[in-house]
Amino acid sequence: MSNPNKAKGTRWETEVRHYLNVVLGQYVDHWKDAAYPWRDPHDPDNVTRPAQIGARDVGDLHARPFVLECKAEKGIRLADYVRQANREAAHAGYPYGVAIVKAPRRPVGDGYAVMDLETFAQVLATFREADGRAQ
Repeated sequence: MSNPNKAKGTRWETEVRHYLNVVLGQYVDHWKDAAYPWRDPHDPDNVTRPAQIGARDVGDLHARPFVLECKAEKGIRLADYVRQANREAAHAGYPYGVAIVKAPRRPVGDGYAVMDLETFAQVLATFREADGRAQ
């Protein structure tokens, strides 16, 4: 890849995807050595990189029910990232957009998941509704 900033962004997207799939148990044990990393390649809960089709960007990663917009930039512009994540979630037909921002010189798990308060309120209401049904 000739553009070093694009390569850095792609590397961050890949690191986030692998991190989430490992933490969520979507990959087989020793997945780095396996021919194929997925426990079930058809599981809708796999965190995936969508193919970009058409003029409307649908986000960097899909982690149902979230569209993730991954950012690994020197200067951090949270408002811009969150707006972009929300717009791309709408394009993809997902209810929530989240910006995943790289913490400089820190491991992947120390990155930041950022959303606006409106999105957080929707997520909170959804969790509370689901919790109320379980009781």
